[in-house]
Amino acid sequence: MNSKITRLVSLFVVMFTMCSMSALAGSSYYSKVTTKAVGQGKVYVKYGSSGNPSYETESSATSGGQSSQEHKYYLYAQANAGNSFAGWYDNQACEGSAVSTEATFTVTVNATSTSSGSPTTKAYYAKFVDASAPVLGYGKTRDYANLSAGTYKNETLTAKNVTEITYESSNQKVAIVATDGTVTLKKNGSCIIKAKANGAEGSYILTVIDDVAAGKTQIGNGDFEDWRGVTSSNHAPANWNGFETAVGDVAEGALGSLVKVQQVVMVEDHRPGSNGLYCVDIYSRSAFGIPAQGNLTTGCINAGATSATSQENYNFSKISDTNKSETISLIPSAIKLWVKFVPAADNEKHPNARVSASIHDAHNYITYSTGDNATNQSYAIAQAELNFPSTNGEWKELTIPFVPTGNSTDGQMYILVNLATNADPGEGQVVDHLYVDDIELVYDKNIGITVNGTQAPLIEAPIEVTFNKNNTIDFNLKNFGADGNYVGNISVTGLPIGNDGTFSYKGNINITEGDLPNVQWIGPALGPIPLDMKGTIKGSYFYVHIDISMAGQVVEVEVGDRADATLKVSNALIGTFCAPFKVAIPTDATASTITGADNKGVLTLEEIGTGFIPANTPVVVEALQAFNMNVSGIYVKGTETPTVGLLTGVYADTDALVGSYVLQDNKKGKVGFFKVVEGNRYPKVGANHCYLIVPSSNVKAFYFNEEDATGIENVNDNLNEGAEAIYNLAGQRINKLQKGINIINGKKILK
Repeated sequence: MNSKITRLVSLFVVMFTMCSMSALAGSSYYSKVTTKAVGQGKVYVKYGSSGNPSYETESSATSGGQSSQEHKYYLYAQANAGNSFAGWYDNQACEGSAVSTEATFTVTVNATSTSSGSPTTKAYYAKFVDASAPVLGYGKTRDYANLSAGTYKNETLTAKNVTEITYESSNQKVAIVATDGTVTLKKNGSCIIKAKANGAEGSYILTVIDDVAAGKTQIGNGDFEDWRGVTSSNHAPANWNGFETAVGDVAEGALGSLVKVQQVVMVEDHRPGSNGLYCVDIYSRSAFGIPAQGNLTTGCINAGATSATSQENYNFSKISDTNKSETISLIPSAIKLWVKFVPAADNEKHPNARVSASIHDAHNYITYSTGDNATNQSYAIAQAELNFPSTNGEWKELTIPFVPTGNSTDGQMYILVNLATNADPGEGQVVDHLYVDDIELVYDKNIGITVNGTQAPLIEAPIEVTFNKNNTIDFNLKNFGADGNYVGNISVTGLPIGNDGTFSYKGNINITEGDLPNVQWIGPALGPIPLDMKGTIKGSYFYVHIDISMAGQVVEVEVGDRADATLKVSNALIGTFCAPFKVAIPTDATASTITGADNKGVLTLEEIGTGFIPANTPVVVEALQAFNMNVSGIYVKGTETPTVGLLTGVYADTDALVGSYVLQDNKKGKVGFFKVVEGNRYPKVGANHCYLIVPSSNVKAFYFNEEDATGIENVNDNLNEGAEAIYNLAGQRINKLQKGINIINGKKILK
């Protein structure tokens, strides 16, 4: 044979039937293999351990009457003179990547039980080429690699009659390939790695898996690229379950064939801009003429009744089984996914597909198709759900917010995600198709930014936190901007987490480009910049504080949950305040902690000179005029009643304690901290205000507006007493600072 290889010289056919019935007593497993030579070369097939057939132009082997479902066939290909074997293919044109480039190829067939023994077909083809022609191909044509491994190399490349081999990746966001074929893993997803030389080429599909440990912030295999767990009895993607892995009396009983059937398949399709090659197709079918909706879940399907609307049929988190439950460490703000819903026909009564997600505590939480009960709902922490119509054959992005239920937990949290071809069980149409791709949990955390001491309004931005197997996390603040500039992504990887949930980092980082379109990012051009990060992640609480020195500016960033409060100073020009976040001190106002007291009615105050009231810090606030302002910030977890010095702050309306002192304006016009005595009515300390505790004190009150300005003392002695005019509260000029309240340049100064 002296021409280029164009002919097929073997045809290998495996007979294989999918049957939804379970193996019946007395039945056998059947499969049949046939090979046929159609060109130069020789092939033969041997089943199991039976005989040693010689090379022939036609050969066959049959298995049957076996107790085992798994059958092995041994394929052999031998080239004639002047030819060489190129590989085994699963298509008659021998296009694309070879299934195997080994001349001796073992095929394992999981044959399905049939009572008749009637086999069906699946074909493999042997390709022979001119011995002088270039041959290039991979024996392993699909493989998986863990992102944490960093690199990967497919060692099954066969190269003959070629010189320099070049490599390329179909998606360099997922993986890039070096000149020696070594792949650097960049991001989870799938890509095609192709080798080329002398007009020949071979390729394989590489799927990069971000396979993190339990306690993560994303759903495992949410991009539906990982299909390693597919078997003859489970066609669901890894980390997901369908009807084939359902539990329950119906599924495991006499009617098992009605439930444990395939309604999920991998499809070579993906949403626009995806890093992957595949999506999941969930489809409905007919059961005795009734539409049985397609169902896919991170939990498990319980099939307990033949009626589709029975409460014995439900999805649930089986928390004792890591394959049928999904842990999570933070409560997301929304779930985002891409869908393409193609119903078989219009259905005016039941036209919608459905997606739902529930965050719950450590219980086997159930999502019922109809109804619910109070006990089950008490386990739910947050829920997101949406029914949606046909997308007219187009991919559509959905973002569904999580709504808190009011329940909470300090223990392990789980997420149960359900995808269904119809919102109403037993309805819809036969062969409705719901395609789903790239499910992502969104964490739009609030960000507080202070640049050179000036605080900007809170903004929201997506935060990515990935939990690694070695008890570390990767932190990524995406699309960060400050002072009107687009900066980029701030990422720190491998942060160790302490037993108390805290983590920290101090060192230099390189800011990378964000992913917003048509934006000029300044961060990458800055080179290494110093960063100091401290944070806490525990239960549903997440907080990060970052200090950055960048482009001559001092930037402070806080990331976490938003909190709100009211900062108020009454007409008496004095008030108390405490909040779980830092607050800028208003112009013409001062904030002070109370550090001491004596039995003569004198308090010692220390003024805060940083310009900000720190989080969880109770203070006395004085101003030149009354004001009432709403303030917001990033919640910093502290105690319920934070105490600094002698002041204690509260975050909810609280009855004053007997023996404590509460700031009031009494009937005689005197303003001060008045002692609470035993009685029928006690004053309220309002949310974000403070009360005073002075141990063993017999003083009835600490006044702010006594004529002699006694009763309060400030230890700030950093003033040049002779430099400026000083006045007392009566407007009289005095020679030096007096104990109490003084006025200098229109500002109240306490001594």
